[in-house]
Amino acid sequence: MKKNLLILLLIFSSCFAKIQKPSPIPPASLYYLDFEPGICDSQCLKKLIDEKKDFSFLSRYSKEYSNSYLESCYMSLASGIAKLVVTKDMDLSQQQIAVLLPQNIIGGYAHIVSNAVFSYIISKDLNVKVKFYLTGNENEISLITAINKIKNDGISLVIAPLTAKGAEIIAKNSDINMLFFIPTLHYKMVKVSRGNIFFGGIDYEDQVLKLLEYSDYKNIVVFEDNSFLAKFLDEYISLSGANIEKKVLVDGAQTSLLGRVDENLKDVDIFLNLPLNTTAKIIYELKINDLVPNAFFTTQINYAPKLLSLIDFKDRQNLFIANSITHVPQNIASISSILGVDIYYNWIAYSTAIGLDYLYNAFANTDDERIFKERIVGSSINYDTKIYKTTNHKFESIRDEEKNLNSELNFEN
Repeated sequence: MKKNLLILLLIFSSCFAKIQKPSPIPPASLYYLDFEPGICDSQCLKKLIDEKKDFSFLSRYSKEYSNSYLESCYMSLASGIAKLVVTKDMDLSQQQIAVLLPQNIIGGYAHIVSNAVFSYIISKDLNVKVKFYLTGNENEISLITAINKIKNDGISLVIAPLTAKGAEIIAKNSDINMLFFIPTLHYKMVKVSRGNIFFGGIDYEDQVLKLLEYSDYKNIVVFEDNSFLAKFLDEYISLSGANIEKKVLVDGAQTSLLGRVDENLKDVDIFLNLPLNTTAKIIYELKINDLVPNAFFTTQINYAPKLLSLIDFKDRQNLFIANSITHVPQNIASISSILGVDIYYNWIAYSTAIGLDYLYNAFANTDDERIFKERIVGSSINYDTKIYKTTNHKFESIRDEEKNLNSELNFEN
């Protein structure tokens, strides 16, 4: 099933004396292609709506099985996902970009990736055709079928937010002339590439090493949830040579620290390899048990504005956070915000935009100028990782914090 969804959002500003005219050149067009088996009738479509599987609904929607409610949902979702801003002429010939989405596996990342793609295209005024190939899962047959369809459609640039399982299938089965960018993984997490696959995931090993610069490496306690990412973080800490004194598992079955920690935690550095809500809970529980370590360390997973409200300022004064989102062009940030994504804090969106910037400028239009500073080294984005602490209301890099302190000292002198 193929649909062409074309929605224009024309912006008129009262700040200007004349009205901007929409471009006479066709803007980006969108297609959703379904690779899930079987017919999806009205009950099936309603279930997808109830389960908030928006991309699956868009790709499987058919007027044959629709009703007024489903049609209303379809129009609402379509307009929400594809708001294309066109305010001046586009001077590039139409390119094609494929977005390969196992939407049932990556969940909300599907929207983040698509909106990041739109943000980049809009900010650059590119006249491109974007096709979404929805596989549902990362079953080998589904992915190979989608890859072959992309190839037959004559598309060579592919954004593919996948897990390690999907990346391995792509590496084994993709045409060497097709270029894939996987924003969800770093090469170190997969270690498979045929030269045509680039990775945009955070370099967590680099983040761990940067954090350890503020530790003595001697007494490290790790709190983790046994997730895919936590296992890599644990490994990176071990490989650094740091002495891991204790590991504490915090998962669905064991969330309380009662009877599992003691006063020895007062003279240690704690790595919090946990999602944000769990991180906040652990810090609070340690505080009420009067267990305050030398420092808390955490990576990109907890670099989010919500942290500032979840954890009291006095409880995070010794919290160090690694962040690799360092340079966001203003026009990308503005458009992303309109589309509901805060690219300053969402590393998946940041990675996707950088990857598209690299692929487009390196392989589609070499005369065009890149807007991101990050480079591809080997097969992955080379991020500039910085370490942050927090003030009452914001994150501040330690380098900036030191500059502010030096300025105050100079003023006093």
